[in-house]
Amino acid sequence: MRSTIRHATAADAARIRTLQAELTEPAPTLLNAALTQVDTAGSAAATAADDMSPAIGGTFRLFVSVNDAGLAVGYLLAMTGNTTHIAELVVDPRYRREGRAKALLATLLEQHSQPITVHVAVDNTAARSLYNAVGFQTQTRSDDRFEDAAGVTLRYTGGD
Repeated sequence: MRSTIRHATAADAARIRTLQAELTEPAPTLLNAALTQVDTAGSAAATAADDMSPAIGGTFRLFVSVNDAGLAVGYLLAMTGNTTHIAELVVDPRYRREGRAKALLATLLEQHSQPITVHVAVDNTAARSLYNAVGFQTQTRSDDRFEDAAGVTLRYTGGD
């Protein structure tokens, strides 16, 4: 199966919010900030607005994986700055095991320089396997990033 990945558009917003409900610990404030940056041309790569909280400042990247009908069935939300940080990556359960998460991740890796980080719950073996398969390595424990689970921060530095 070939996975179609593109920048999110304003038309994807409702579906992305529905997909976010699949996450154990979503960040709705961050997603809302990213969605406000989706311009009429369909790019989610705009710089965060000045009136946003300093904790949300930066540049968002919001990619979607779409099915044959063009419906968003997964998304990756990242923030760029000194490093690129993956905030959320989710695929609709009906479309999992099709390579969509890996394709979303590959798109980010192709378009952004390293380093790239992500916080993952220790018990989320599927996510950890995905990130490890593309070259992420455990950097540190990050238990403070999760309310209900132990966590680790993974880091991608390319071919280093």
